[in-house]
Parts: sequence; structure tokens; C-alpha cells
Amino acid sequence: MKNNVFILALIALFGFGLSSCNKCVTCGSCDEGVTFINSNGTESIDAEICENDAANKDDYNSAIADYESYGCTCN
Repeated sequence: MKNNVFILALIALFGFGLSSCNKCVTCGSCDEGVTFINSNGTESIDAEICENDAANKDDYNSAIADYESYGCTCN
């Protein structure tokens, strides 16, 4: 029983460590008529970009630059 609790605690700490390092920005206030499709298929005026979703730091920065090219403000 103690072994199971120890393993669950390690998994929880590992999961917390991964989630706490995720850097995300929200892009919104875009030019008129610019909308985005969420992962669930609905239309939105805001988009969230997370560093963990990109293959590398350059792709992450490029994605932010693409949203800003549509007149969006990312922060």
C-alpha cells in the first residue's frame, strides 16, 4: 500500500512539474473580421498559443508572429 501511495505521489509531482513550465500567450483584439476555430470546432476571437505545442522555440515565436500579422495583440 505504501508503495502505491509513493508511486502516485511521484506521478503527481512529475505532472505538476510539466504543467508549471508551460508558457502560453493569448492572442486577441484582432483586426475586424478575423476569427479562429478552436480545437473543439467552435469559432473564437481569441487564440491561445503554448510553447509545449510547438516543435521548438522558433516555431512558437513564428506562430505568435503569424497571429500578430493579422493585427492581433498577443500577451
